[in-house]
Order: sequence, then structure tokens, then C-alpha cells
Amino acid sequence: MRTQYPNRDLFLTLAIACIAALAMPGFAVAQPPGEWDGLVLQPSSAVDLLYVRPEASLAGYKRVRLAPLQVSFHQDWNPNRTRRGTNRLSAADFDNIKSSLANAFATAATAELARGGYDVVTDADEDVLDVTPFIINLVITAPDTRTAGRSRTYTANAGQMTLVAELRDSETGQILMRVVDNQRARSTGSFQWTTSVTNMGAARQIITGWASILRRQLDAANGR
Repeated sequence: MRTQYPNRDLFLTLAIACIAALAMPGFAVAQPPGEWDGLVLQPSSAVDLLYVRPEASLAGYKRVRLAPLQVSFHQDWNPNRTRRGTNRLSAADFDNIKSSLANAFATAATAELARGGYDVVTDADEDVLDVTPFIINLVITAPDTRTAGRSRTYTANAGQMTLVAELRDSETGQILMRVVDNQRARSTGSFQWTTSVTNMGAARQIITGWASILRRQLDAANGR
């Protein structure tokens, strides 16, 4: 059974507040909370924010149950503000962005975990780690509507997104860790034609990086 949040909107609001605190100008203006639902903020060189249950460990987890990625856009991102007619994104376009990103996440994460010998499974067990991922604050610099005859758009990067992920024991449901990490697509240093293909390629690079972090953490906990 997948983890269900009693108040998903509150959960995501807290996650956004955490990452926003890191982006505030000045060093003492705002700080992320030191504790979140019993998890304690720990220093990390791999992600922006890492919250860990005291004495929790990933040791013994050899398989992963990966929940479907849920995606939400940045509240201020409105690509239709400067678009007209057939160049405007429809509700179906927005849904396609979400589903494409979710599929890419599942594919890239499964492949990266397999590199470390970790199978992605669908059932709970004593050696199964539940991973529930969210992407929030998604911004795509130049989303492509695939409209015939459209004008070309040139950008130096494809956008940004924030990962929020919860790691839980699959049998007890006890939360072990929570991660918050903001990533921008790598800048090309020069303006290039941006399409849905280049946007998804940039997203896959970020997603694979996140999956690699999880694999390395499992490796370290299991002495690999």
C-alpha cells in the first residue's frame, strides 16, 4: 500500500518554505527548520536539505518500492502569459508534461538503482525501502507545444525543479529520511534552440543525478 499523506498540501507548503529559506538573501534572514516531523536536519554535501530520524539507517535495505512521481508547477510560472492562439499550452499539455516527467523519473531511477543491484519492486518486505518522490516548483524555460509552423525559442537553460522525497520502511511505514533539493538545468553558456526533446534531456540529467545519490547512500549503508 502506498503512503498516504493526511494533509498533502501542508506537507508541500512546508517543503516549499524550506527551500525558500535557503534562497533568501543574507545568511541570518531565514533558516530552514532544524526539526521536521521528528526528523532532524543533518549536514549533507549531496542535497540541499537532509532530515533524518535519530538513529535511522538505510542498512539492510536491498530493494526499493518507488511510488509514482507527483509533479506540481511553480506558483508564479505562467507560460501562457506571452503566448497567443495555438502557441498556448492547453490543460492536456500541462498533463503531458507531468506524465512525461513521471515516466522519465521511473525509468531513470529504476535503471540507476539496477546499476547498484537494487531491484525496484511493488510489494512490501523487510528489506524493501519505500521512496515517495515529489517534484515541486517546476519551471520550464520554453515548453514546446509541437505546433506546426511555430517560431523557434532560444534559451541558455531549460528551467529548474525541486525534489522532495520521503524514505520509509515498507513494512511499518515509519519515516526514515526526507530530502529537499533544488536543481537548475545546466547552462549551455550560449543560447540554443529549446524543444521538448532538449527540455526532457535536461530533466533526465537531473533525475539521474538524484537516483545516483540514493544508490550511493544505499551502497554506503550496506558496506558496498
